[in-house]
Amino acid sequence: MKSQFPASKGAAAYSNSIRWKMSWPWTILWILIAIELILWRQESQILINILFWTIPITIALNGLYLAFEAKVLAAFFLPYPKDEGRVTDPNWNLVEFTGWGGDKPVGYFIPAKGASKGLILYVHGYSSSMARAENRISHLSTQGFDVAGVDMRGHGRCSLTKDWTLLKVAADIEAFLDIIINQYEELPKVHFYGHSMGGFLALRLAGNKSGWWEGQLDSIILESAVSSIPEIIKLRVGSMWNLGRPLFRLIIRKEMKRIHPDLPITFWDAKIPQIGLPEIPVLTLQSKNDNALGRIHYNLIKKHIPDDGENEFHLISDLEHTTTLDSMTRRDLLEKWLSKRS
Repeated sequence: MKSQFPASKGAAAYSNSIRWKMSWPWTILWILIAIELILWRQESQILINILFWTIPITIALNGLYLAFEAKVLAAFFLPYPKDEGRVTDPNWNLVEFTGWGGDKPVGYFIPAKGASKGLILYVHGYSSSMARAENRISHLSTQGFDVAGVDMRGHGRCSLTKDWTLLKVAADIEAFLDIIINQYEELPKVHFYGHSMGGFLALRLAGNKSGWWEGQLDSIILESAVSSIPEIIKLRVGSMWNLGRPLFRLIIRKEMKRIHPDLPITFWDAKIPQIGLPEIPVLTLQSKNDNALGRIHYNLIKKHIPDDGENEFHLISDLEHTTTLDSMTRRDLLEKWLSKRS
């Protein structure tokens, strides 16, 4: 199966990236180096004494900023996957499609065991893959649902790593949904299942629906989901956040605008409710002792998604953050949720 990128547009950014260009720190650095070289030819000893020390100090400080900038860009615009796992179930179908910028991500589709009750889009988390979540996906398949998903860029079998952003992944998923509909003669009912960072993407997509699935999306299932990118950044940089917050925000914002000239949302607004709130039922399954994210993301979800009977929130004691371990409580709650919507 092949498709062209993408018919559905709503949750991502779509313009091609601007190539690297000389930024003001690099411009200042090279100007100062040029001035320093010119001074060697000057005969004014006073001028040389004044500038001989001030310019090297300025060059050093500018160099430190550029080194810090490079470290931030490497930390937040490159993925760090744990493995290149392969799915093992022979019923998996690989799906060829064209994603963001004409790239070729990796998509998967596995039919339901028995008559299909609909489609579940599974969105895995950071440093994970569809293969690492195969046990969860197999369980969904046994409940009578087709399951589809993509390996995020730089994860699993997808080797795309340059200028990594979640907005590119969101565009890939939209393009993938455009092609997966070819598996059906009639529009299926759709559910999103997002784990960890995949939960953030599920929220973003559900809050900015487009394409054939706009009227077919029936519910969202969030497992130990991320709900705020600023909180993820703060978690990763630790105490440096309080000292360097303006620099972090400046560097990330500048790089995001370079990668996505049509940037639809800023770094500071990459959280709920700003990313969009789903207007469909949400099931939230949260590890009670989440050693990766803690409770802050769960609390933010509860703050902005009402506990009104339509939505459900569960803190689960026997659920770990990782998808390599499972919980019978999680399975039971999920089965009850899906049975009500079959």
